[in-house]
Order: sequence, then structure tokens, then C-alpha cells
Amino acid sequence: MPLKSPYIPTTSKSRTVRTAPPRRRARRAVAVAVAVLAGTLLITADAVARQVGEERFADRIAARQGRSLASPEVTIEGSPFLLDAARGTYPEVRVKADARTGDGIPVKAAVDLHEVSEHAGRYAAESLDAAFTAPFAALGSRGDRSVRLSDAGDGRVRIETGVVGMPLVITAGLRLDAGAVTLSADSASLAGRPIDPAAPAIARALSQRSREIPPLPMGLEPTAVSVGPGGVTVHARAPRTDLT
Repeated sequence: MPLKSPYIPTTSKSRTVRTAPPRRRARRAVAVAVAVLAGTLLITADAVARQVGEERFADRIAARQGRSLASPEVTIEGSPFLLDAARGTYPEVRVKADARTGDGIPVKAAVDLHEVSEHAGRYAAESLDAAFTAPFAALGSRGDRSVRLSDAGDGRVRIETGVVGMPLVITAGLRLDAGAVTLSADSASLAGRPIDPAAPAIARALSQRSREIPPLPMGLEPTAVSVGPGGVTVHARAPRTDLT
């Protein structure tokens, strides 16, 4: 019987791991560092240019509107800013500012300018949308009579005052009528007891609360009125407008 040869395990051939030469690794590291640095510088330059552009735009708005808008805060949308600046067109510019009406009522103004273009140092917007909000506290008191206004929900305002020592509460809807904000009562109570909201006395009282909307800046025309927690807001719009 033939003898079997003894099993001798074979060893696998070792693999040689090749590494990049030190100089090549160094060049790659330098290239990555340069790319990161260039990207950081570009982002920083874009942010600085945007800030400068917003400040210049705010100065132009303030110079045109004079005292009607105090210290406007400008935000230029779109990225990258430098590309939009090179084209001379900005997709949206938002302006926020504190203002006052002719009779001293404080107003929060928010204006969105769409497709703003620059040519020879002059700016124009294809359209404008704006909202001017007057707080309830500023609208509540007129003359010697103290009236408290608040948000009643569903686009209505709650009016609280006193009649011969008894509390009168009216809820009314607001509407825009020929450039004026008018009120229409839908419920009323005197000393906690419901009364007819269509009573002539209530109609006369509300007619005294109606207000003409003063001329708005930048060619804006009122389009609607709404009520919210912050007060009464007049919405407005304008077509293409030259800003400077």
C-alpha cells in the first residue's frame, strides 16, 4: 500500500502595499488647503459685499423717503451676491423700518421689492409688496375718550369703551373702502347684555373710528386691510417703480 505524502501547508504570497511618495501626499494636502482657503475667502468676500450693498441700499431708501422711514433695515436675497451684483439684478430686496403717519401714529413698515435692477447707479423694481402695521395701543385713544382695541380673531377687531359708566364691547370687521379703513359691527354688548349691532348709535360710533389711509411711499397703493395680534395692517402694492 503506497504511503501518502505528508501534508505541508503552503504560505500565501505577501502583497506589497504601495503608498504615495511623500512629495505627492504633500502636494495633495497643499491643493486641498488652497481650495478650502479659496472657498472661505470667496464666502467671506460675498458676505462683506452683501453687507456693503445692503447698507448702500438702505442709505438710498432713507435719502428718498426722508423722515417717513427711520433707519431702514435692508436684506438682499439671492446667492451668490457677487454674481447678482455683476449682473446688476437682485431677485428680492426686503426693507423693514419704523415710520409714523402724518398724525403721529407709529407704524411698522415691511416692503418687499421684486427684481430690483441697477443701471448707471439708479435702481428700479419690477413690483413692490408692502405691509404697514399700526399697533392697537396707538389706534385706541382719540381725543379725551379712551378706547381699547384688540384682536377678536377671524379678521375682526374688539373695541372696548364706556357709555354712561357701563362697559360697551363691540366686535367689528374691517374693510378697505375708497382709500379708507371702515368698520362694520357684527356683535355688541352693553354691561354684558347683548344689544343690536346695527343700532344707529353704534353705526355712528364706528363711523368716527374710520380712518383715511395717508399717502404711502414709493408709489404704493392700498389693496387690503387685515387684523392680527400685532395690530391693524394695511397691505399695498405698486408696479414698476424707480427707487432713485
